[in-house]
Amino acid sequence: MRVVAIAVVVLVAATLAFGASPTEKLPPKREATPLDGPGYHREGGETVETAVPVPALPYIDTGNTCDNINNYDEACPYGDSASPDVVYSYAPAEDMCVSVSLCNSWYDTKVYIYEDAWTPGTFVACNDDNFDCVDPPVLYTSWIPEAQLYVGHTYYFVVDGYDGACGDYTLEMVEVECLGPCVLECPPEGIAEGEPDCYDGYEDTYNAGCLSVPPSFSHVTPSTETTTICGTSGNYDDNTYRDTDWYLFTLSGMYESAAVTACVDAEFPVFLGFIDLRLGCPVSSYYSFSSAGECETVCLTETLPSGDWAVFVSTDGWLAIPCGADYILTLDFQPLTGVEDQGLPASWSAIKAFYR
Repeated sequence: MRVVAIAVVVLVAATLAFGASPTEKLPPKREATPLDGPGYHREGGETVETAVPVPALPYIDTGNTCDNINNYDEACPYGDSASPDVVYSYAPAEDMCVSVSLCNSWYDTKVYIYEDAWTPGTFVACNDDNFDCVDPPVLYTSWIPEAQLYVGHTYYFVVDGYDGACGDYTLEMVEVECLGPCVLECPPEGIAEGEPDCYDGYEDTYNAGCLSVPPSFSHVTPSTETTTICGTSGNYDDNTYRDTDWYLFTLSGMYESAAVTACVDAEFPVFLGFIDLRLGCPVSSYYSFSSAGECETVCLTETLPSGDWAVFVSTDGWLAIPCGADYILTLDFQPLTGVEDQGLPASWSAIKAFYR
């Protein structure tokens, strides 16, 4: 649905991650500010014509983009940047997949890859913010975990920034295993989500939770048997919106308190969260959440008190995921007799949710 994103009541949460609040619209990033790193120097080439050749993998290089000019830009998903950029080139001797990381850089980075020439709007891979970077020195650094390269072609790797940001970068390139396309098949016990695939101009009124007016949910009845749901998601309208799916369940009776486990496998980088609906809509943050890459299983387990709750499933950001990309959600409910309703969350995952 095309609605105004829910406001985030915790200011810190609004500045950190795509997953800060259960919104379907691309959130704004904070104003970019160049950050000083460990040194100041220039390493990459100015353009694809003067790109610095990568002789072999693994490869690591450092540099600074502030003394360069703005030659290129791609939206993935944030565009219209005037950041200076530098370029590296690599011609693989065989077909391979590579990981391209700017995780250890000191400013709000962006990285993207062209094949054989500068082809604006058409790239092999692109990343602006990858929150799977481990302990980056600053926020909003970039990482392409896997990009397919083919022998007989030359690839250009552009180290760029967001909204004018520049600074010290560390470029790391390594060969990785090519996992190939991820294709899921709904198991026989799977229940179809029932939502049509999204598309440009899509108005999402199907299980869009608190983001639709009136709120809409898919309902799940707690059971001792595993519930398996086969659904779809994706990004649309130039990756400004994403299809969000909310699965509502009510804990009462023998499930007045329960350990609930939700797991998702998806054909895309996926975001999974528990949402507290005991006070109804709207909601401004997750009770707990996690994410995983394409065809990687992500699970959450929480002990939840009685009342209404939702499982939230969507793409992990706005990453040009085509509509109709499949996921499989499983839900397990373990009733806990004699467990007192503790009210607000106290687990580390719940506490950290307020700072993401």
